[in-house]
Amino acid sequence: MLLVALQLSSSRFSDRQFGSPSVLFWLVVVAASGCVATATWLLIRAFRDDAAELGLIAVYFFGVSVLPLVHGLTTPGVIYGPNEATMTAVLWALPIASIAALPLLTPRSCLGLLRYWRVWVAVHVCIQVMLAIGLLVSPSLLPFAAFGDRLAVVIALGSILPSVAFSARHLRLYRISQRRSVLAVALAFALVAAANLVWVNGAPMTVGFWLAHVLDIAGVFAATIVGAIAYRRNTVEVSVLRPLTIRNPLDALEFGLDPVVREFMTDLGRKDAVTREHVKRTAEAAIVVGEELGLPADSLRQVGLGALLHDIGKLRVDDAVLTKPGRLTPDEFEHVKQHTVLGEQLVRSSVLLHDVAPIVRHHHERIDGRGYPDGLAGEEIPLLARIVSVCDAFDAMAHTRQYRQGMQLDDVRAVLLEHSGSQWDPHVVDALLRAQEVGRVASEPTSLAGLGICDCADDLPVPSASVRC
Repeated sequence: MLLVALQLSSSRFSDRQFGSPSVLFWLVVVAASGCVATATWLLIRAFRDDAAELGLIAVYFFGVSVLPLVHGLTTPGVIYGPNEATMTAVLWALPIASIAALPLLTPRSCLGLLRYWRVWVAVHVCIQVMLAIGLLVSPSLLPFAAFGDRLAVVIALGSILPSVAFSARHLRLYRISQRRSVLAVALAFALVAAANLVWVNGAPMTVGFWLAHVLDIAGVFAATIVGAIAYRRNTVEVSVLRPLTIRNPLDALEFGLDPVVREFMTDLGRKDAVTREHVKRTAEAAIVVGEELGLPADSLRQVGLGALLHDIGKLRVDDAVLTKPGRLTPDEFEHVKQHTVLGEQLVRSSVLLHDVAPIVRHHHERIDGRGYPDGLAGEEIPLLARIVSVCDAFDAMAHTRQYRQGMQLDDVRAVLLEHSGSQWDPHVVDALLRAQEVGRVASEPTSLAGLGICDCADDLPVPSASVRC
């Protein structure tokens, strides 16, 4: 696509001019206004849904819409006379928009960098709008360059590179998710990049000039209308992925596109709010405990995701057993115990989730070696699995389930302390209780709003109640 645009801009047709300033004015003003409107809609949606990915994409396409709108409004011979803003508005649109969207390429190790994405996006929207207004008031506000000038070529080629990187990133997400809407976003970035090649060897009103406008407009509409489908946040996804969204919003999107996670989300959506809230709270608690233990950023990401998916193997367990209201028979319990191995198989099938497989497999191991599926003991059990085990048990005991009321917090603490060192890692138990004491772990008893699936495994050592986690 880039080669086609470059060839057209430098072909023998590049000297032939078509159209008129009035045609350019109306085409660009109408199309760019539509692009600004759809990008604004995308921004509003991103802020409403707390979707960092959507916000960063929206601010990019807002930038390559609002400044081109200035390009149309300042077309010489309509409202304005000869001026520099007509050229500088589109020359600087892509580099300014690319800077705004650069966090899309943020490494995973920069955990927490995007917690304040709203501020970042809002600041860049303000910059883009102020520059647009400034150019309308003072057309010589930005450095001027004409088609083919060295400055224009350097700026154009330099600003194309981030767009190519954004496109490549979404192509990778498409390979993960196989969602055509994600592919549309990748195509949109590529179209905008291709349009900018007109600066290399183009001229006003030529084939390459008009092609650049078509590519740019098509790219913005592809991203803001078609591509938005990829980033819809239904209630389940917003709720369940919230721990990762807070810590690293871009990871949350990536994991949400993974087919294994989507299956898990769909299953939760078919079931009940009790299970959804359980896995969400367990993930939140696991991340907090990880912070208490001084884990690095990558480990916090792993433990949060592992906690979200620790019971994903129950997708392959008989629902009749999972929804049984009473105590399980020995055969039923053996059947349920297979969810750890089945869950490991599911997450190992995904490139994104491969690292959390040990958490999923070993979250029911015990420090004394009496757990399952492998009977690991002590530090043989991965630390992140030990963290999820404690957080899972704490939440199962402290909150109401379909088959029993939540226990009093003092009783929960007593159970954890009594079996600290036998069932659970004492360091993890201490970290969780410290976090709970200062209010960093949710512990208020919940009430049932409806019935649904229970999260079953009769393996907590509580003599007075059948507690499942």
